[in-house]
Amino acid sequence: MKLRQKPIVIVGAGFAGMTFALTLKKLNPSLPILVVDSKTNFIFKPLMYEVLSKEIRSWEATPKFANIFSDASITFLKNCLTKIDFKENILEFSDDLKLGYQYLVICTGSVPNSFSIKGVDENCYFFNDFHDLNKLNSFLKKSQETAFNRKLFIIGGGPSGIELACKIKDIFKEQFEINLIEKSNEILNKNKIFNREQAEKALEKRQINILLNSTVKEVSETKIIISSEVGITSLDKDIVIYTAGVKPNLSYLETDQITKKFGRILVNNNFQIENYKNCFAIGDISVVEGMEDLPITAQVAMQEGNHLANNLELSIQGKDTLPFEFKDNGEMISLGIGEASISGLGVTFSGKLAFEARRLIYASKLPDITESLKSASSWIFQKKSFLKKFLKKDNSN
Repeated sequence: MKLRQKPIVIVGAGFAGMTFALTLKKLNPSLPILVVDSKTNFIFKPLMYEVLSKEIRSWEATPKFANIFSDASITFLKNCLTKIDFKENILEFSDDLKLGYQYLVICTGSVPNSFSIKGVDENCYFFNDFHDLNKLNSFLKKSQETAFNRKLFIIGGGPSGIELACKIKDIFKEQFEINLIEKSNEILNKNKIFNREQAEKALEKRQINILLNSTVKEVSETKIIISSEVGITSLDKDIVIYTAGVKPNLSYLETDQITKKFGRILVNNNFQIENYKNCFAIGDISVVEGMEDLPITAQVAMQEGNHLANNLELSIQGKDTLPFEFKDNGEMISLGIGEASISGLGVTFSGKLAFEARRLIYASKLPDITESLKSASSWIFQKKSFLKKFLKKDNSN
């Protein structure tokens, strides 16, 4: 009697898990692969800002997992992981379901980290998924019916805070007085210098206030309390959006179950979890030993997913695996409606052309090829002038 092979189970279908599953299935179509996620749709987070500004439609950034994985002959299960028994190779889920696995890849992503700042969880809006987006958008629209210059604060001067500030200003004009709060001495302090300079220009152009070297101490229903070089300041606020940080989503792990570093799962250069050679962690929840400075980005997550898929196939074939090497392909940032900045691989440019290039690059990276083509074509038909420009250039050569 032929024994049924236990599946390769992937928990978490974000950029890391999605890339790993689809790449491995292409490399070895006969492998039984099961993907588990608590949500029904993939969230292409870099495009959430364009959904807010209606530059793209929501379906373009949220393809359904069922469609993505069924097309690739991969099994998808909507469920929530509650416990891992690493010794017995058993997963437990919220509905009491138990699953065994041959290999396990966990990549459950990040959740907002409020750093225990009083009032943040209760009195701030977030921008981590489409529930957050819809909740924020509902408030902003209702505010159009009230007085102008409502006081809006964004906590965090990283990419998310910058992109939100510029989009909201372009959408709502003078409806809000926007204040960006950053605890360090500059915005985008972990990003490319060119993009930082372009972001500073974009904020200045839109008259968005930047409060540097400022730390939020508390957010109440009506006030935001900030500590800075001038002391403690209590300011009136109408809305506060929190974008200042994330933490790994590891609620299913028991205390001291595995080795961690910086609150994330410590893995070796093959993404293996210490003492459990058939278990791997990739994406936001993991930190590679010796590569602790890798940024928590979609680019890193996708490269990790692709590399692990190739390595696992090599291992299954009895071949030596290869160490992971991150390739920095640069970064892109949206700077308002129809504008962006791109820096990477020796190329830097900004403005409308950068926005169009960014949009097309992201469209090509959507995981469901059908939705990707739909997204790209829907955008291209709106950008005929962009195509004509390049066709004219090609014909002149």
